[in-house]
Amino acid sequence: MILLEEKGERDSQLLVIRQTDHAFLAGFFAREWGNERFTKPQPNASFCLAVAEHDNGWSEWELQAHLDPKTHLPYSFMSIPTAAHIAIYQRGIERLVRVDHYAGLLGTMHASCLYDRARATMPGFSAKYVKAEENPLVNDFIQQLRLQQLRLKVDLRANLATRPFLEEPLVNANVARLEALDRLSLHFCLNAGQGAVIDAVPVNDQGKEADLELRAEGANVIAVTPYPFRRDPLSFSIMARRVVKKIYSSDLDFQKALAAAPYFPLKFTMRARRENAFSQVAGI
Repeated sequence: MILLEEKGERDSQLLVIRQTDHAFLAGFFAREWGNERFTKPQPNASFCLAVAEHDNGWSEWELQAHLDPKTHLPYSFMSIPTAAHIAIYQRGIERLVRVDHYAGLLGTMHASCLYDRARATMPGFSAKYVKAEENPLVNDFIQQLRLQQLRLKVDLRANLATRPFLEEPLVNANVARLEALDRLSLHFCLNAGQGAVIDAVPVNDQGKEADLELRAEGANVIAVTPYPFRRDPLSFSIMARRVVKKIYSSDLDFQKALAAAPYFPLKFTMRARRENAFSQVAGI
């Protein structure tokens, strides 16, 4: 669950976006990715599935969101307890693996990245929230993911159709693309009105990268350079709800308030922006 405080004249409200809707938006970006400069990810159907479903383990939690006993506000995707966070991603990965082993492989590698302390400055990366006493739990989870990755790679190499996509540079490029699309979608959920840079985004499968520079231009229009999508401009929306920010008495109290809140779309448009000397581009 993504939460964003909005201050009003009378009271403050919480803008609420489901993790699954954030992931759906990332999946839309994945299907649009690729043009004369940016290579279309392959195998494309598996890649797009992995991106769209990378947070599907949140489905059950979103229906019965829990409150943080310290704040009496709902846990967000950045504050949820580590044990619950791990269980969510274990459930989501199991679903992906049952449908598509390559998508499942990307899912396990993405989950590993969430607990990489070198990336803990990224929004949503939970490594920075792990307490010292939780390190053994996290280490066990990462080890399980690595073993699962090995088993999936064995199965994928045994399949003539998927074997060509198991070369390490190709897999790593797709994991990096998934991470970039995750961050891009989060940007629109959290701070679309601000500029941002999404760094080290794969341009192709041979190691070239670029930093995507995002600049808000008003009226929910965001200019991007270099531009990675097949359509320009690209219009889209993400569904959200609003609830009053208050001290909720119980999980059920918040769940009822959220269930009664109507959905509405947050609409945006991305377009290509002419590059200039200040754009942070590498390897192009």
